[in-house]
Amino acid sequence: MQERIQSAIEILGQKQSSSEPIPKHIRDHAKGIAIFTLTKGGLGIGGQGGEGIVVARLGTGSSHTWTAPSAFNLSGASLGAQIGFTEARYIVILNTEDAIRHFTSSGKVDWNAAASGTAGSDSATDKVSTNDLENREIIVYKDTSGIFGGATFGGTSVERKDKINQMAYGDDVFMKNILNGTVTPPKSATQLYILLDAKV
Repeated sequence: MQERIQSAIEILGQKQSSSEPIPKHIRDHAKGIAIFTLTKGGLGIGGQGGEGIVVARLGTGSSHTWTAPSAFNLSGASLGAQIGFTEARYIVILNTEDAIRHFTSSGKVDWNAAASGTAGSDSATDKVSTNDLENREIIVYKDTSGIFGGATFGGTSVERKDKINQMAYGDDVFMKNILNGTVTPPKSATQLYILLDAKV
């Protein structure tokens, strides 16, 4: 869990220190955020896999704006003319309760994000207004080699990692306990919350 949290801090920190950070009003509108790495590779028939964390926004009156991080993995397969190996880092803004539920369901949940909306430093931002972005179920940001751009990760399955969560928070803890705010966030996630709640 500590490695996943540190990776998320680095990914979000790089994005927020770039020339096109995620705007405050987008972050304020979010009901949750998932941050992860996704690796793709293969020859003809390829596969993809990744790991990361998700946090959900808490209601008012809490000492924290966000829940403790919850671990998840991603997996998927693809067909086509592909050779080689790529690794990308993603930040996904979750704007609805349905989007959050992809991370709380038992087992694997298929998630095709291709039609959900993208944003970044390429033409996708120019074609989609800010209000339109806020109304999307998710907003996807992708980083490859330090350059962020619009992207999707359709055709993947999300699988919660209960064992990792329990190693971090206790044997009787499950993802639903984490994302409803009953688990105390670890101190190692403090910088993540600072980035999410920054004034700019």
